[in-house]
Amino acid sequence: MTFTVQSIQYQPYQLAFREPFQTAAGILLNRKGFIIKIRDRPSDHQVQHIGLGESAPLYGFGMESLLETEQALKEAQRSLINAEIQNLKDIENLLAKYDSTPAAKHGIELALLNLLAQVQGISISQLLANSFSGIVRDQVTVNAVIGATEPEIAATKAREYIEQGYPCLKIKVGTQNFEMDLRRVEAVRSQIGNNIQIRIDANQGWSVEEAIANLKKLEFLEIEYVEQPVAASNLVGMGEVRRSQSIPVAADESVNNLAQLLQVIKAQAADIIILKPMALGGIITANHAAAIAFQAGLDVVVTTTIDGVIARQAAFDLAAALPIKRACGLATGHLLIES
Repeated sequence: MTFTVQSIQYQPYQLAFREPFQTAAGILLNRKGFIIKIRDRPSDHQVQHIGLGESAPLYGFGMESLLETEQALKEAQRSLINAEIQNLKDIENLLAKYDSTPAAKHGIELALLNLLAQVQGISISQLLANSFSGIVRDQVTVNAVIGATEPEIAATKAREYIEQGYPCLKIKVGTQNFEMDLRRVEAVRSQIGNNIQIRIDANQGWSVEEAIANLKKLEFLEIEYVEQPVAASNLVGMGEVRRSQSIPVAADESVNNLAQLLQVIKAQAADIIILKPMALGGIITANHAAAIAFQAGLDVVVTTTIDGVIARQAAFDLAAALPIKRACGLATGHLLIES
């Protein structure tokens, strides 16, 4: 079934973190973005549908600025009216011109996907799953996140998360004080035993030499994988890190589009690909990226960029449509005061 775009609206939002969220790239105090509403043009005797999307750029993480997002949304308000959509390919073709503003593209695409799913009477997950096995999972395993905080605080948070039932914890490392990073991971492991998975995220914080040396010191803590240990552009260095120690390497900021994914695969720079729909420009592109990664023999993990509830639901819809075995980074709403 086909629908025609009648109107596009957007409104800004700001969500504060419960407490400052520290990463190796800096401290985050809030998340700003836009909620997008796209209405279709109802034909006779049909109800009008409303598709919701979310654009929340995280500047410095492969996305555009908030101002650039809004400029793209304003352009879409003018150019996408009366567009006809029948399938996923129509959405892809329509939004190709927004590749340089992935957060804006994510929000517009998601609103259109929501409309298409409503018109066709199926879920977004089913729309995506039809390109794989057609199977949609009703449950997705998730991890909790512990920031680059004091070891004692990290240990306390770890106990709380385990009591809440999380089977996997991701810990931020890659700060200028590796000894503190090490103590943080040790403190968490001491509280949760060996049955809970720990993965670490260095956010590009190390040089190649530092990454190799630091990861060797962390090996005894049974780390599931290390996310982006070195600069995203240094694929040769990532490959060297991957070959020089035993902890699997995950590419995150190195994969902001399909071309970069292919470069990571060619360089044999990673074992796992982290897919962030907001940074990739939407869940359709992320779905394609997953297919390419699986074909290359790599694992896939879907994560949010600590977005609002609309984008988090979309990331879940994507993860539910994919044959992913690892925990995904979808449980980030509790980090925000209003999610």
